[in-house]
Amino acid sequence: MKKYWLINVGGHNGYSMLVHCVAENIEEAIVKANNADLFEDGADAKIAFGEEVTDDYTIKSFDVNEI
Repeated sequence: MKKYWLINVGGHNGYSMLVHCVAENIEEAIVKANNADLFEDGADAKIAFGEEVTDDYTIKSFDVNEI
């Protein structure tokens, strides 16, 4: 089952993205986002963190990346 995952990259030029994919945990979602070339820089995947998202407000606040 697909879940929504909010992935964050910290730092001075940090950013966030929302992915919708089949993943059991945030680490798996980050790997899938990296494989889909969604990070601005491939190295960002190594410092990314995040969480599963279930609230409609957050989901509607982002452009969803379907994987």
